Amino acid sequence: MEEVKIEQFFIKWQATLPQRIEGYIYDENRKKLPTRFIFTEFKKLIERFLRSELHETEKIILMPGIRGIGKSTLLAQLYAIEKFLKSKDKDLLKVINRLDERLYLDVSQLHAEQISLNDFFSYYEKVKGFYFEKPGKKILLLLDEIHFDERWGLFLKNLFDRTKGHKDILVIATGSSALQINMIADLARRAGTWQVFPMKFSEYLILKYNKLPIRSNLSDYLQEALFNSLDASEVFKKLSKEEDKINRYFVNEVPPEAEDEFFESGGFPSTLNISNKIKRIEKIKSVIDGIIVKDILKLKRFETQTIAKISDLLYLLAQSDVISFTKLQAALKIRRPETLDSLIDVLTLSGIITKVRAYGTTYGPTRKTPKILFISPSLRSAVLNNNYPSGIEGKKLEDYFVLVFQKDIKKGTYTFSESRLSYDVAENGADFVLTLQNKKNIVIEIGFNKEEIEQVQNTMKKIRSPQYGLVIGSKKLELVGNSIVKVPLRYLMLI
Repeated sequence: MEEVKIEQFFIKWQATLPQRIEGYIYDENRKKLPTRFIFTEFKKLIERFLRSELHETEKIILMPGIRGIGKSTLLAQLYAIEKFLKSKDKDLLKVINRLDERLYLDVSQLHAEQISLNDFFSYYEKVKGFYFEKPGKKILLLLDEIHFDERWGLFLKNLFDRTKGHKDILVIATGSSALQINMIADLARRAGTWQVFPMKFSEYLILKYNKLPIRSNLSDYLQEALFNSLDASEVFKKLSKEEDKINRYFVNEVPPEAEDEFFESGGFPSTLNISNKIKRIEKIKSVIDGIIVKDILKLKRFETQTIAKISDLLYLLAQSDVISFTKLQAALKIRRPETLDSLIDVLTLSGIITKVRAYGTTYGPTRKTPKILFISPSLRSAVLNNNYPSGIEGKKLEDYFVLVFQKDIKKGTYTFSESRLSYDVAENGADFVLTLQNKKNIVIEIGFNKEEIEQVQNTMKKIRSPQYGLVIGSKKLELVGNSIVKVPLRYLMLI
């Protein structure tokens, strides 16, 4: 009876799959949806797979990320990859015919039918007439929302072990931001993890307005200039080289409404084709609701009255500058501080918010109070209905900087790979302290129309090994003394 149920599911799945894939890769006008930056990296991965050049730890790729950022669309685009190849992809075009078999599978649908991954793929091997130990052909498995199977980690670990003698299987699996929490230790050594983040402004310009960057490596150049220079003078010198080009680009190429729209709702690809502002915000609100219902409740069990407070908690976090756990607990009428801690933790694990620790150990108990930011400015905007209280609008730039830090700075050069981000908890302290691999510290103050340098100077006096300071959001590029650079916001936006 179990095999009959799996067979019925598979037959129906195969019959409806073309329609499902088309729903992901085309818009309502039958125009192909744009691909995100990470699609290019997967094209390279698939090409090396078809050339049998993958390392062992690349045969299984986990793709965690917050809901609503296009992970399912990405898998569908990979399934229909030929439709997205261009003449410049000549190396992949030469070998794409080596891809003998591919399967796109929504694991949440398996879960709904009470079919395990292990049972499904036992049937799949039988019906396809091969074993994973020696398939004799190149097989691409695309598994969406794999976390719905409670034993997904063990399944992938066993699949890896069964395919050790060859390089004929490539698995790409998506899941919630908390995917790695339930990863068994044995799988962690066998799989690669490619985190998917909300969009940055540069990607938004391409996908929304088809505006390409000034040059392909500009993002890397600006990142190195801002965060990996020897001193403030070098930062200023490097940025000055690009000043005229960047200013012309924003005047001539960037639509005047683009920046406001991006901070309002541009972090999520699902809003790109929605013209109505209110509907864009509602779309992101639905993402947040989905995270609460489908992710948070799976991460930890809460009492019903506690679950009802999650939306209120997000609102309080979104409209606050300095977070006081004591005041949050009182405002939400939560009796036990442990409950509030747990709510903050699951919001972090689900990918909605991120915590930035206080710098150093010299501030007493307050060093344990983190700065809580949203992983995308669009999330804060949606929670607040884009109505920011006085003095709070600048927080969305801090949200954006954290996104840049997690998506680019930590993933960059060796100097950055072990970098840490913290903040000065003292009054009139700087927004961030970026500590690099070499233990040097870059002090950063960020905001709209930032001109004051006092916060940066205050923090630089207290921290160890200050390298230089950045005031991001000033009206013009300017070197202050020999230790601080005022930087217009557009330089950060083009990283």
